Amino acid sequence: MASRQPSEPDRHILFLDGECLFCQTSARVLYRWDRSKKIYFSTLQGETAGRLPDDWKKLTDDHGRPAGTAVLIENANQPDERQWRSADAILRSLKLTGSILAVFWVFSYVPGAIKNGLYRLLARNRHRLTWGKRSCPLPEQDFKKRFLP
Repeated sequence: MASRQPSEPDRHILFLDGECLFCQTSARVLYRWDRSKKIYFSTLQGETAGRLPDDWKKLTDDHGRPAGTAVLIENANQPDERQWRSADAILRSLKLTGSILAVFWVFSYVPGAIKNGLYRLLARNRHRLTWGKRSCPLPEQDFKKRFLP
C-alpha cells in the first residue's frame, strides 16, 4: 500500500496513541477546528511513525502501550520541518488550527517542568478519561482522508 505522506509545504502530522479513545477524540476535535485542513493524524503504532526518532517511539507505559507522548511534525518533509513533543506538540497543534483554539498557544510560555508535568498526569490517566466508553464512533469520510497509516 502506498504511503499517503503529505509533501506539500505547511502539512503537519500529529502522532497519538491509536489505542486510546481519549487521544482519538482529541484528534477529532483538532480535525473539526483545523480551518486550514493541514493537520494530518497518525498513530504511534502505525507505519508513518517510522519517521520518528527511535527514543521517541520507545516511550511506553507499564502495559507496553505508548506512554501518551504526542508528537507533531510541523511542515513534514520540508527543509523547515520541526518536531514537537508532549505538551508542546498539543499546544502547537492547537495554534496550527488557525481557530479560536490557537489562544492556548500562550501556555507554551509556561516553564517546561510545569506544563509537561501536567501533560504527563493527563497522559497517565487518559484511559480513565473515556468515561467507560470502549470505542469511538466511525469517523467521517473526510477525517479518514487525513489519517495516515
